[in-house]
Amino acid sequence: MMAQARLAYIIAVRRIISGWGLELILFLGMLMAVALLSSAVIFSNLLAEAALRHALSEATPEQANFWVRVFSGQDAPPTTEGRNSLYKYTLDFAEDRIAARVKPHLRDQGRFFETSTFFFTGHPLLELDNEVRPRGEIKYVAGLTPERMEVVQGRWPQIVNPGAPLSPSNPLEVALDILGAELLQLGPGDEMGAFPAASFTDPESIPVKVVGVFRRTDPDDEFWYGAERTFSYKNDQWTIVPLFTTEEVILKQIFPVYPSLYTDTTWFYYLDRNSVRAAQVDDLLNSLRSIKYDVRANLNNSSSRIRLDRLLEDYKEQLLLAQIPLFLILFLMIGILTYYLALITGLVVKSRAAEIAMLKSRGATTGQVGSLALVEGLLLATPAVILGPLLAMGVVKLLGRVFFGLGGGGNLSTVPVELSSSAFLLGLAGGVLGVIVLTASTLFAARQGIVEFRQMGARPPKTPFIHRYYLDIVFLALIGLFLWQIKSQGSFLVRPLGSQGLELDWSHLLIPLLLLLAIGLLVMRLFPMVVGVLARLAETVGPSWLVHGLRHVSRDPIVPGALVVLLMLATALGVIGSAFSS
Repeated sequence: MMAQARLAYIIAVRRIISGWGLELILFLGMLMAVALLSSAVIFSNLLAEAALRHALSEATPEQANFWVRVFSGQDAPPTTEGRNSLYKYTLDFAEDRIAARVKPHLRDQGRFFETSTFFFTGHPLLELDNEVRPRGEIKYVAGLTPERMEVVQGRWPQIVNPGAPLSPSNPLEVALDILGAELLQLGPGDEMGAFPAASFTDPESIPVKVVGVFRRTDPDDEFWYGAERTFSYKNDQWTIVPLFTTEEVILKQIFPVYPSLYTDTTWFYYLDRNSVRAAQVDDLLNSLRSIKYDVRANLNNSSSRIRLDRLLEDYKEQLLLAQIPLFLILFLMIGILTYYLALITGLVVKSRAAEIAMLKSRGATTGQVGSLALVEGLLLATPAVILGPLLAMGVVKLLGRVFFGLGGGGNLSTVPVELSSSAFLLGLAGGVLGVIVLTASTLFAARQGIVEFRQMGARPPKTPFIHRYYLDIVFLALIGLFLWQIKSQGSFLVRPLGSQGLELDWSHLLIPLLLLLAIGLLVMRLFPMVVGVLARLAETVGPSWLVHGLRHVSRDPIVPGALVVLLMLATALGVIGSAFSS
């Protein structure tokens, strides 16, 4: 077995060297097959990444980010320990069952912890009628880092005596934003009282001391999306001034005084728009669906606002629509490449008909002759499979710069162009296709021995088998029936039962290929007839070489007819591609 393989290798190498012209054409055909099929996968991935990057970059903060809110009301434990335990449970839930599911795609997180509304006392401006008096919540905002806020007066609040109850000597320290300080006319060092505006009967007032005034460095930062009412504002009805403090102050100083105080905790999750890859969209969608269900089913008094899943679903549908032309071109390329490889290998095998007949006359079996072609095909396909994907990546990068602006300074400048395993596998399929076509053509030719070869050389060419028994007419009828069945099914996109999304009906992608196949069969049937008519017309007016040439073509139309069909298929592919690009 090894000796036979070594002999096949030696003969294949000598064949390639001696007939390098046809072998080069065959190698270029295999290289083209590998490169085109690999480029289809690479370009499809590029299209998916570019479309996703565009969708996320154009998304509003409300579409790209999401929030989850928990309200603690009368059903919360009316003790300090119970409130702290419930708060810790919600924090763990948010970390383990929300953030952990989407953490690889998060740029930042924010948490807003606030109480119900308080009225203020201690100054004439604060003790107006309840309908118009200033009011506000006590709030803690996780994420108020020096990059997002600046203390312009005083300092940030803290607990001076953690174990001591609130008293005039141990007041609740708070900070005001600039507008809140102006509305209350208070600054660092000023004191006032505060008590819940509702849910309590004659509530106790707690001492409050303003220790700082701050401002946001960038109010338009995406971090503040959904937090329009978090800071001070005044309208025709209300004057709202929140009191900002630390988380520890609320848990250790406010809950002991008001253990049944209503609170709201809101988590904001900010998407890293450059971290999501097209291959991760389905996993991210599943995570968002799980978060929605988990929050609704397992977190009491909760609500959420997630619109990112709708954005990703719309992206998938738009991508599917955009990929239909690409898949159509891919199917056409596979058909045309198969035809081209069959034509080239047919010419190669025809040029070796004498050699094959001689090998058969010296005792070589059909399988041994086929093994020679197999080894030769592997020698040609191996470098094609290696070089083809690299060539495809270079072509796609060039097309990406032209059509998507890759490498520029826009949002799509960082879209990756990568060689995936799918690109290598489809390129490998192109190389295998070339090997199969070459081997099959050789096996078909190896059925004849030296006697049959000499008989064929001494006789005029026979009518092609497919024309002799009118098999092309049968194929045309079957193609027409298949096309009618496909068109009766509807459009390219279908919505399967039990599914919310659209899916591609792959059978519709065969329509252009089948139409071109039908036209090719008609051309091969009509071509010799047309050439025969031209030969008769040329008998009276044309030179002898023209008449004899036309007669020869009409009697043996396979090779010139195949070239005509190949030119027609290539032209059709270009026309279809230009139609989609426009």
